[in-house]
Amino acid sequence: MSDPVFIRRTPPGETNGRKPYRMRSFVLTSGGALVLIAILVLSLLPVEDATRVISDTPDYCNQLYGQASAEAQKTPAALAAEVDTLVERGRQMCRAGQIRGGIIRLRRALMLMHLPPPTANR
Repeated sequence: MSDPVFIRRTPPGETNGRKPYRMRSFVLTSGGALVLIAILVLSLLPVEDATRVISDTPDYCNQLYGQASAEAQKTPAALAAEVDTLVERGRQMCRAGQIRGGIIRLRRALMLMHLPPPTANR
């Protein structure tokens, strides 16, 4: 067992060559008040929109496949062949146990579907 640590309070007026530490003056300043308000506000925010934790699992792969295949129906004709190939290859890889490769292809397909349409150079 370690020895207890005692912190001696510095008597008023004695600074030992250092500037005295004053917590009360920090909290009462506008900067300290803003920090406290920010902490309070952040602690009251709902956690509904928290970052989704994902993992390389067959369930996540199937979830991505469902999302990609549903959105593939709305894909412009210029990208439809590439998107369909990526979605199908991703599904095959997920079923074969190559989860990471399948997820990569499904995410790439989703990314292609969400790109803005190309504009003609004039």
